[in-house]
Amino acid sequence: MSTAGLINRYVWFVTTIYNRGPISLEDIQRRFESHFGLGEELSERQFHRYTDAVEELFDIEIKYSRTQRGYVIADREGIDNMGMRKWLIQTFSVNNILHESQDLKNRILLEDVPSGQQHLTTIVDAMRESVVLLMTYHSFHREEPSTFEVEPYCVKLFEQRWYMLGMSDKLRIYALDRIKALEPTERTFKLPKKFDAEKFFEDYYGIIISDEDFDVESVALKVDSRQSKYLRTLPLHHTQVEMERNEEYSIFEYRLCPSFDFRQKLLSLGKSVEVLAPTKLIAKVREEGFAEHAQF
Repeated sequence: MSTAGLINRYVWFVTTIYNRGPISLEDIQRRFESHFGLGEELSERQFHRYTDAVEELFDIEIKYSRTQRGYVIADREGIDNMGMRKWLIQTFSVNNILHESQDLKNRILLEDVPSGQQHLTTIVDAMRESVVLLMTYHSFHREEPSTFEVEPYCVKLFEQRWYMLGMSDKLRIYALDRIKALEPTERTFKLPKKFDAEKFFEDYYGIIISDEDFDVESVALKVDSRQSKYLRTLPLHHTQVEMERNEEYSIFEYRLCPSFDFRQKLLSLGKSVEVLAPTKLIAKVREEGFAEHAQF
């Protein structure tokens, strides 16, 4: 069997246990045969080979739970709280579904992500080896591209674009689709021991990590009842708390820096959102030309 075929089976295997565990070996075997077709069997020996492969590929341990009487993901809560591994499972699972649904390809519509993914491998390898990169970058704010060295700290996917947080003269965000050339150097760097990528971004909405007009502060939004349903299922920020709710509207509070990309998101929600606090934020969005949306 091809490598791609095996990976598809490993993906099916781990997502089945992730979604349906605790699950018995017999149930896994039955579902395996049903999914891959008659004549396809998952022996107990193959089952254990699959568990070893999943742990090696995805760093996910599958174990038997005597109390639950079935196979489960050993650290399910940890995976749910660690975006990388959960994202990998979901991504591979979707890819697996698409691969097996070629007959429906005209009925499964995807979003394009024009984000310079060709540079991801170079950046991730450099992150792993702590290698300085030589980058030619053309910012939207400059007429000509410039070439300089950068230390890659982390990468982040945000609104269909990949970004790199890197140290040049200072920590900056670089969009991968603006990179014109990228290659590793022979120089290495030391990532600060206290650097935590998730913590670094936790006070921001997206990828804009500074704003001369705002610090981290409390933000209150009044959101109409229809839009509130969407925010409950997909919060704007991990600090979102619904403080008040009635038939007409809800009031959500956040603790973040209301930088430009956050204000742009509010603008996209139009009249369904009204900024209640802080006063400085209300003034800022008015200054930026958003005054036509009531108080927002």
